[in-house]
Amino acid sequence: MNGRGMLYTAAVLVASGSGSAAAVTVTSPFCSTTAKVTSTTYFLCTGSTHTAVDIGGVACGDTFRAPFRGNYYYQYYSGCATTCATDSTCNGGAGNYYVVTGASGWDFRILNINPTTSSRSQTCDGCVLGAAGGHVHFDNRQYGTRKSAWYTSVGLTCGASAYCGTVLGNATL
Repeated sequence: MNGRGMLYTAAVLVASGSGSAAAVTVTSPFCSTTAKVTSTTYFLCTGSTHTAVDIGGVACGDTFRAPFRGNYYYQYYSGCATTCATDSTCNGGAGNYYVVTGASGWDFRILNINPTTSSRSQTCDGCVLGAAGGHVHFDNRQYGTRKSAWYTSVGLTCGASAYCGTVLGNATL
């Protein structure tokens, strides 16, 4: 294993504790009073399955901070232009995004990030990761299957405030 792979593995083990899945509080990364939950279990709260949380009501380019408190490794996937369009096909529609990997096949994905000079793979605690790209999508997956318990367990609903530090849920990592 090369040095970079060893650092990544170490960061994942630090982030996930003892190698077993653990709950991590997810807080809103936007300090805009207009930030709102625009989608949860049902896409745009209209009925088609979504199984994720979208935060909208922020201006394109608003600062996006790491949603976990504590040192977690955010793996950055880039290659997309800065855009606030919601119909991007770059990276399969994910745009630029981050993945935080945990134990037992769990990961947490943050999609539709506009790049800034801070956008890169990094271990951080509440650091700036980029900027809003129209809306930001959050999902928690185990072996690729989206799970909703991370946000339904705290009663998060469409239209709820997503202002600066508001608890959005408890992700499994």
